[in-house]
Amino acid sequence: MAANASLLFGIILGVKAADALMWDAKKYEMMKEQIEIDYWKKYGEPTEIDGTLQKSAAREGEFYVTYLRDKRETPENRLDTVYKLH
Repeated sequence: MAANASLLFGIILGVKAADALMWDAKKYEMMKEQIEIDYWKKYGEPTEIDGTLQKSAAREGEFYVTYLRDKRETPENRLDTVYKLH
């Protein structure tokens, strides 16, 4: 029983440690940006809400139009607004 608990604890701890070591916030932001750009290219940009300019994580010194982020709204409210309209 103790060996099983020790093995389980070691696996969980190892996975969490690997996740912490491999995490890259810049790559995560780049991925989110590319997914959003690809989504709006595929399905069309919304006409009911205005987009805002967001600094690009993938390309230095460039901006892109985002419909999911707005400085006036919380991210959760903005997502609800965008997806309720589509």
